[in-house]
Amino acid sequence: PWEGATLIGTTDVDHREAMSTDPAISAGEVDYLMEGLDYIFGASGLTANDVLSTFSGIRSVLDTGQANPSKESRDEVLWNENGLITITGGKLTMFRRMAQDTLRFVRLALPGRPWPDGRARTLDPLDQAAFDLALEGASLDEALKLRLLGRYGVHAADLLRASRPGELDAVAGTPSLWAELRWAVQAEHVVHLEDLLLRRTRLGLLLPDGGAEVLPGARVLCQEELGWSDWRWQAEENAYRALWQRAYSLPQAVQLPVEVSA
Repeated sequence: PWEGATLIGTTDVDHREAMSTDPAISAGEVDYLMEGLDYIFGASGLTANDVLSTFSGIRSVLDTGQANPSKESRDEVLWNENGLITITGGKLTMFRRMAQDTLRFVRLALPGRPWPDGRARTLDPLDQAAFDLALEGASLDEALKLRLLGRYGVHAADLLRASRPGELDAVAGTPSLWAELRWAVQAEHVVHLEDLLLRRTRLGLLLPDGGAEVLPGARVLCQEELGWSDWRWQAEENAYRALWQRAYSLPQAVQLPVEVSA
């Protein structure tokens, strides 16, 4: 379970294209995953028609000399290059432990800085009064408040203050709020539309057709906050749709079942 959807995976194949080429799932990988899904959850009746999106990545695996990449170590390694701390290796399912290890490593590079309160939800002290004040008049449940604090920390109050009327509503039934999209384009260095829909948020993965239904709203935000002209927006939308079709949708070779009405 993830963000109101379900992730199905994974596969492990060689990426034979240039590293600059976005990796994309193959028809063979789709068949492999759907066969496994049918074997375990056959009664669900799920087919490729139910797939919202796909995503692939190039995994950094530590080279320990194994001939088969699948046999290589899944350990992570951390190093410090003149203040630039890098972590590589590891596994997707170990992301929390890897993050904790990284924070411990960062702590060693910051001598004299007090340890944060392990019970706190943010690394820097939270101004609870400012957060509560920004919430005045907003009908957000406790789970959503905690989500905003967990994702934005001390900036959660700034996000709420930056929101416009109606922007504390969910985006197309997802856990995301329209206010989060505005905050992303204001404060999170969005350069291209793909940054907003695939990286700052995951709407391009969580909604059908790459989030086509939210593009009009995203256009308003990008033109207001980033000053995009109509021409710039159209270029960004075209590039985003092409990228999504190429790297985040089902490959053309996948045969979707045909629904026949009686």
